[in-house]
Amino acid sequence: MVGKWMEGFETHMAEEQLARKYATQSGTVAQRAGRVHGNAGGPNSLVLVTPSLGLSSTVIMGFGMRLATQQTTLNSGAQGFYFERGASEQCHIEIQSNAGSFELKLMRGSTQIGITTETFAYGAWHHFEVSVTTDPSSGAYEIRHNEVNVLSDTGVNLADSGSAQSDVWAMRFSSNVGAQLYLDDFYLIDTTGSTNNTFRGDTLVEGILPNANGATNAWTQNGSGDNYTSVDDPATSAPDDSGTGGTCGSDTNGQKDLYAYEDLTQIQGNIHFIQVGTQLGMAATGSRTVKSKYRDPDTTEADGDTHTVDSTQFDEFTEIMDENPAASAAWDVADINNGQFGVEVVS
Repeated sequence: MVGKWMEGFETHMAEEQLARKYATQSGTVAQRAGRVHGNAGGPNSLVLVTPSLGLSSTVIMGFGMRLATQQTTLNSGAQGFYFERGASEQCHIEIQSNAGSFELKLMRGSTQIGITTETFAYGAWHHFEVSVTTDPSSGAYEIRHNEVNVLSDTGVNLADSGSAQSDVWAMRFSSNVGAQLYLDDFYLIDTTGSTNNTFRGDTLVEGILPNANGATNAWTQNGSGDNYTSVDDPATSAPDDSGTGGTCGSDTNGQKDLYAYEDLTQIQGNIHFIQVGTQLGMAATGSRTVKSKYRDPDTTEADGDTHTVDSTQFDEFTEIMDENPAASAAWDVADINNGQFGVEVVS
């Protein structure tokens, strides 16, 4: 796997939604107009920390950012985008907000490793990509603005923990800058494998939700309406686990629930990878295993990851698919628009 994470604030914006997706969540996200479409997120004392994504030597992050005006509170340090190993920082990107423009800084703890000499205008969207190789002596980095290298170096210490590699990505802002700082279209990849192993360029994240029942709906709906209406909660509201929304559940091995999804409207070209989030919880104390499913437009079904569910609190199980698992080929728009995703009880 080379795709690692994505965030576009299309399907996760309410605190309860973010808390299920991320290992650690605090603060809020202000809903703002997206860079190209939909939502962007404005961070208000926001902390979002992923679960472990697996150790990688080199990680590449791409994202869109718009800063409306000078925000000196961003210059207080220890704010920005973090590459971490477990609970320890390796390095992070800070925003240096000046009187007429802003810059990006690469930091290892409180030590500045580099700062862009190019400055970036307020009031406009910018696309950045950052590659970091976390190592105590042979670290390397490159920062790109609109696909042009604006800062890079090799042979530097980018492992504040003292150990190489990183496995956690975090967004940490102690300032309430949601009215001025807009963030969108995050992707995270590593450099292993034969696909998605280098800069992706200007990349768009489009989030979609279930909008119809799929070919098989064997799970019991515990609300009202069709099964898919229990799993289509919008980004801006808390998940409706009772009442009209309800949940879908099963205690029978082999039972599947499949859902059709909204059509993609923004992405018409290459699909680098997809991220499927499935929210699961136990109805009572115990443990079950569930696997994700994909049904290709030609009706071929493929298994995804198997998840162990052992809490009565809902958690989101996030799975990256670099290619269509039913066809063992790169995703195309028809695979998403005419395919189905879902879950099956394993044991």
